[in-house]
Amino acid sequence: MSLTDHVTDGNSPVVAINQLAEERRAAGLATSAELAARAAIDPVLYERMEAGHLLPTKAEFDRLREALGGVAPERLYRVDILQILGAAEGYGGGTARNIIERNRGSERLFVAQDEVTWLERREIPREKVDAFLSMSCGTLASPHLLLDTVAAARALGISFVATAGAAGCCGKPYLGLGQYDAGESFSQAKIRYAQSIGATTTVVWCTADQQTALNAAAHRKFRDGIEHPIREMQILGFLEEHVRALGDRMPWKREVRRSVLAEGHGEYSNVHTAAFEAEVRLLSLIPGVEVVGTYDGSIEDRSPCAGRSRPAWRGPWKADSTPEEVQARRVALADMAASYGADTVACQHQGCHQIWGRYASDRLAVRHAVSILAEALGCEHPDRAQAAAQLGDAAAVVEQTRPIWRTWGMTEDEALELARMQVAGGIFAADPLSCGHGAHGREAGVIPIDVLLGRSPGLVRPA
Repeated sequence: MSLTDHVTDGNSPVVAINQLAEERRAAGLATSAELAARAAIDPVLYERMEAGHLLPTKAEFDRLREALGGVAPERLYRVDILQILGAAEGYGGGTARNIIERNRGSERLFVAQDEVTWLERREIPREKVDAFLSMSCGTLASPHLLLDTVAAARALGISFVATAGAAGCCGKPYLGLGQYDAGESFSQAKIRYAQSIGATTTVVWCTADQQTALNAAAHRKFRDGIEHPIREMQILGFLEEHVRALGDRMPWKREVRRSVLAEGHGEYSNVHTAAFEAEVRLLSLIPGVEVVGTYDGSIEDRSPCAGRSRPAWRGPWKADSTPEEVQARRVALADMAASYGADTVACQHQGCHQIWGRYASDRLAVRHAVSILAEALGCEHPDRAQAAAQLGDAAAVVEQTRPIWRTWGMTEDEALELARMQVAGGIFAADPLSCGHGAHGREAGVIPIDVLLGRSPGLVRPA
């Protein structure tokens, strides 16, 4: 199925790329009607499923697999869609609430309570707004992205309410665990909230949120005849739209001298493709930024996020487990980016940004497009999560972030537990011999990593 049938904001008729037609023909079924009859599914609805316009329910999915001779789930859909269907093995771990709340530890380690600029509960503002920035739950793992989003939206003069964590979640954790009624209730509550604050557009950070919203809209449209009452957009397309609309009235504060390699996962889904393309267009609008190329993080083993979206046919991917392996990949990534003429990699997905940030160096900066936009608007924030990972010493991270975590009433032991998860055993610590910003000591010419200021290899502005 082609990935070209989409529009800028990702609101494509194609909700889910699939291999239903290929597997149907392989099973000797010439028409979609034959498979629909065997699976006891309305043939009109099944045509929509095969075209990718509608996802089956879990019960329908199980009947389709049975009708196709017990075909494996991954033969029909990619893992992201299987998660929405509640058909992915090992999804999440724990309860839905635990999945949603998991990343709040990073927020409390890296953003003080009085620095938070978003809501963590859905509150009704005094005045109506145009947009509901539903900034997802996973983005909290790199909370500077939320700070940069809100700051950029304010600089652009957008009327909005911003939420994150449970208040910004799409409900996928419930769906992934097979709790469909709870997931649908979560989705409906989100729509009602957006309408109650006057928003005509819901803007999400996570591409999974976009997929979940579009799937819910498709079910209402094709099963119940109800049009989705609100426009759904991913953050990159939304910001691009506003930057273009402002044109010469854009409040630029500085020229950002960066040669950027845009990273994304173009073959993952139509939603990912649209966000990837919007990322490139947004970056191209920023004064001083040159987009020197694109890099698909699914294509080769050199990519540190290849393991998350790797097609099953390519076999297992080996993650780095030692400082030596990390350093070797760090050098390889810097060499790869240099071959494009890039000094910066900008990842489309927040999860990819978190992974790539651990491999940043003085040769290769890792900055998200939203942060680069905020940089040009003069309102960017330090990436403390990236700096902490490259500091590589949990006790040092706790000491440096003490002014932050104390505002949340955490104990030192609680902060230390969070810091240990962040530094991942210290294997990502920056090598002081290979860059000008060492993790340890204050030798001549070496600037120690400062988590509060976000000063570390990859976070300094290229010369």
